[in-house]
Amino acid sequence: MIYPMRILAFLFLIIAGMGNLKAAHLIGGEITYTCQGNNLYTISLRVYRDCGGGGAAFDANANIAIYDINNQLIATLAPPRGQIISLNNSLTSDPCVTVPPNLCVEYADYEDTITLAPLIGGYTLVHQRCCRNSIIGNVNNPGNFGNTYSIRIPSMDTTCNSAPQILSPPDNVLCLNRPATIDLQVSEADGDSLSYDICQIFAGGGNAGGGGNCFAVVPNPPCPPPFTAIPFAAPYTFSNPIPASVNFTINPRTGKIRGTANQAGVYVAGICITEWRDGQIMSTVRLDYQFAVTTCTPTIVSDMKTPIEDPTILCDGLTVQFENETSNANGVLWKFGDPSTNADTSSDPNPTWTYPRPGTYFVELIANPGETCSDTTFAPFEVIAPVQGDFLWDGVPCFEVQDIRFEATGSNIRPNTRFVWEFGADALIPSVQGRNAFGISWTQPGPKPVKLTLYWDSCSQEVVDTIDIVRGNVFAFAGNDTNIQRGSDLRLRSNFGADYYWSASSPIEIDNPFSREPTFRFRREDDTVQVFLELTDQYGCKGWDSLWVYISDDLDAAVYNIISPNGDGINDFFDLKYINPSGNCGLVIINRWGAEVYRDNSYNNDWYGTDQDGNTLPDGTYYYIVQCGVEVRSTGPITINRFYD
Repeated sequence: MIYPMRILAFLFLIIAGMGNLKAAHLIGGEITYTCQGNNLYTISLRVYRDCGGGGAAFDANANIAIYDINNQLIATLAPPRGQIISLNNSLTSDPCVTVPPNLCVEYADYEDTITLAPLIGGYTLVHQRCCRNSIIGNVNNPGNFGNTYSIRIPSMDTTCNSAPQILSPPDNVLCLNRPATIDLQVSEADGDSLSYDICQIFAGGGNAGGGGNCFAVVPNPPCPPPFTAIPFAAPYTFSNPIPASVNFTINPRTGKIRGTANQAGVYVAGICITEWRDGQIMSTVRLDYQFAVTTCTPTIVSDMKTPIEDPTILCDGLTVQFENETSNANGVLWKFGDPSTNADTSSDPNPTWTYPRPGTYFVELIANPGETCSDTTFAPFEVIAPVQGDFLWDGVPCFEVQDIRFEATGSNIRPNTRFVWEFGADALIPSVQGRNAFGISWTQPGPKPVKLTLYWDSCSQEVVDTIDIVRGNVFAFAGNDTNIQRGSDLRLRSNFGADYYWSASSPIEIDNPFSREPTFRFRREDDTVQVFLELTDQYGCKGWDSLWVYISDDLDAAVYNIISPNGDGINDFFDLKYINPSGNCGLVIINRWGAEVYRDNSYNNDWYGTDQDGNTLPDGTYYYIVQCGVEVRSTGPITINRFYD
């Protein structure tokens, strides 16, 4: 939490004010007594002051006057100062916070004994000393007033009464805007009943210097009643002395003080503890006490990252990844505010929850659930339907055409969505912004990752897919490798396409190279010619194929270089009877990548299109070598086509 600078500045002045001007000032005290028997009383005075140094130091001896009912001075005491004790900065009433370290309070006790015989009207014990803090916020000109601490011994105290005793100093710090509960620790030795109230406090002494009169800094002796009430500054009163969103009250039976201070500062108040016996007041201990209202730091702070801090929390739609920012907690409990189930809780530090539908859900985070020091925070989460981005494309994905068109699609797309396309470095248009992208082409074929990023509010989502731009993806079939008699023409017929273009490895005659079924006339000197086909489909995509033409003077002696090992008994094996009648020649089969796939050193017309291990080879064109000893008798292509007839 960030506090306004004016509050921080004011707190600094409060803390610093305890160390300057009349830096150490009296900030409270009380007087009480204990009867030891035989009319012997121990008189106890406790005085509080700040620790700033200088100003009103603890007196080496305290002046205590004892008056009868007629204000006749009976005796004076000058008990010596005891040990000076500093109060620590922890709050016994609220162990779940720490207070600023600059706040410092110390106290000293003064004790003496005196024998006082039972007296009609009893006795009044008085101590007076100036001056109060000048920064007290609920008193006009507080530095002009001192303190009066007094108590009465009841009339004809033949029962040896002891007044109530405050066992330990109450907390003198109130945390700003934090409910406070102060439990007074009081003992009563006689078994009398006690009542508590917020009561008037009194001035005593003044800043008139020495001389010992009632307006001196140290009246000697302290003056008798009636005493002057401290003038509270409006709107404060002795019964409502501290600014609060919940007024401070005290339980008259238990002494518990409760309230919530809502303004930083220093405020003085009176707390009276009255002793009762048989319906009669025996004594009243009046604690004159100063409270500092300041900003405390909770030791346990429940906190979560909210959509205000990080709007990306809501980017995943109905599923929310919660982030715990709690300090010093042993554990947490999340309550997701999902009314559709009672199981919407988690003790995981950073859980995930999926809501059933869009809406505003109030999420609760408890730090240290069930422990004394715990803290709870709430935050609204406005969950919306998830964005599901996607895209479509249209066009011809072959390299020769391309010109691809893209369109962003999906569900729950926000109206303010911005679309960014990325097509890669080899795209002619690498990136485009907008819901649609037109005319996209690439400089090389291959798989092309396409990324679409959707941006809305503080969110983003990526959609990635691949389009395969291929070259030569159209099926083209020029025909199988073939043998012809020298001087003969060859007529070929391709599969169906939109356009055709035939060519050859030698300058042969083609009657119509743009026909589906052209006629080829070869030269007399040609032995082997490769014929090429480029086929174009109706979209402009291309495919290529080729075949070998073997030209021989004796066609019967030629190697028939196509087999169809389909089990029909026709042309199932590679027949080399014309060039290897004895079976002493070897056969080697090589695939199109130059790898040997079959070898038989004594071939007997028994190769059925398998590899060395007998596995069926794929249909296609291979290369054969027939070697008889050191003589390479024949080489050329051999085509496997199991559908050939």
